[in-house]
Amino acid sequence: MSIPSSLLTTTCDIYRPFGAGSPLTTGVACRLVPDLVRGDHTVGGIVWTHYLDLNETVDIKDGCTRTVGTNALNYADGDEVRVPGGAGSTRFAVVWVEICNKGTSGEFKRVYLMRH
Repeated sequence: MSIPSSLLTTTCDIYRPFGAGSPLTTGVACRLVPDLVRGDHTVGGIVWTHYLDLNETVDIKDGCTRTVGTNALNYADGDEVRVPGGAGSTRFAVVWVEICNKGTSGEFKRVYLMRH
């Protein structure tokens, strides 16, 4: 079932890699939430300004890797998201992608973003 469509109040376009000339996917239903207060209190070095809720089937990637032999995370620009989809939209870099409610009928992706 995923997220009820009534909660997905806008659309976004996804670009891969960040800064690509054309979108990978357009018109993806989503919900954008400003989250500077929580994002400013970093957890393990993760910083974000907004988050985006999407259906679990959406193909979106962060740029996080782990250094071999350590538990240290390295961050790079993941995909680029433009909200709302189409011309005149605001650009964001994908910082982290989290699967919420995994294995349930309410499974969805929460995507932490940094405004570009």
